[in-house]
Order: sequence, then C-alpha cells, then structure tokens
Amino acid sequence: MKNPWNNIISLLPLQEFMSLTSIQGKLHASALCFHLLRRLPTCGLDTSPSCSASRFALS
Repeated sequence: MKNPWNNIISLLPLQEFMSLTSIQGKLHASALCFHLLRRLPTCGLDTSPSCSASRFALS
C-alpha cells in the first residue's frame, strides 16, 4: 500500500520539509514537557504506587 505522504513530501523543497519536521519535533517535545510538568506537583513527596511507578518509568 502506497503512502500518500510520500508524494506530497517529494513535492516540497527540502528547506520547507526540514522546517516542518523541526516544528513537529518541537511540538512533540513541548507536549512531553507539559505532561511532565503537570505531573510534578502530584509526585512531590507522594509515595503512592502510581507516583512511584511514573518516577521509575522516567529514570
């Protein structure tokens, strides 16, 4: 099965494609940071299993 994005990407100039992938990477990193920052207050000194599990998964 052909991927329709292959045709679209081949029509883009390389510079535009690189800026699109850069933006996508920044959005992904921002979403990850937002999720982690949102979880930090709930994991402060809490020793509940859910908090310990999330700390273990991140280390």
